[in-house]
Amino acid sequence: MALSFILITACNNRVNQKLDLPLVSTSECRFVQHKLGKTCIPIEPQRVIALDSRYLADPLINIGVKPTAIAIYNEKAGKTSTSGLSLGEVEGIENVGEPNSPSLEKIVMLKPDLILGLDIFHEKIYKLLSAIAPTVIVNYDDYFKKSFLHIAQLLDREKNAEEALTQYQNRIKRLQSRLGEKLNKVNIATIFYYHGTFSSMADQSTCAQIFTDIGLRHKTTASTSNIFSIEEIHKYDADILFIVNADYKSSSFYLENPLISSLKAVQNGQVYIVDPDIWTGNGLSGVNKILDDLFKYLPVDK
Repeated sequence: MALSFILITACNNRVNQKLDLPLVSTSECRFVQHKLGKTCIPIEPQRVIALDSRYLADPLINIGVKPTAIAIYNEKAGKTSTSGLSLGEVEGIENVGEPNSPSLEKIVMLKPDLILGLDIFHEKIYKLLSAIAPTVIVNYDDYFKKSFLHIAQLLDREKNAEEALTQYQNRIKRLQSRLGEKLNKVNIATIFYYHGTFSSMADQSTCAQIFTDIGLRHKTTASTSNIFSIEEIHKYDADILFIVNADYKSSSFYLENPLISSLKAVQNGQVYIVDPDIWTGNGLSGVNKILDDLFKYLPVDK
């Protein structure tokens, strides 16, 4: 993915990043290991910038750290996506652009004391970010729980993360109890419609992880999602079908198509057009909103 960025000639030079520094903490910072080396981060950072709302800001907020600024995705039709975070959760947080092209000028002006970036977007500008503030690169392809715990460890907030994950597991148990015997009987599928194409749910996706935690039978592809034509949509028929409406089409766009309307889930009234801003989340705020939908749509055992 191409990255566009502005070269900064006058950066905050409080920290001189060196990747060969020993892992010895000082009274002002402690060293952490990440994909690109070792970084000494403040003991209690006060001005954190998360260069992705889905993978970085959501975990931060759920361990009790409100970022000073985040990078937010711009979707079609002028929409912005906070990826599972509510407007209330991001209120008062600055926007520094999109994850793949954050504004370094804005970042400099905000005077962060810690920057969190994603490897897929920010490896190429790591040195520039490091010249502004201590920067840690987080792996994009980690499962959401692993990523959440990793970020909690970086900020020394493991207890907060464990409490949040316990609440998540308790919700899973309540949903399992509601489903009862139906838990082992129904199968579900989730497909995405984005940029005019359908794609399947990868087995490493957050949705798939949630379904696995619940114990639901669900259709996935291999490690990555699979783009398919509408003529192949019958392969993803199930008792319950979720369509993640990332192109913001009307429900009639899907339900009036004969190839879709012939599916078992549609004929049984078990197809649901769901919000992409929620169903593409990768932190606990997004995950809990997906669970809200599952409580709403999955059948209750009577």
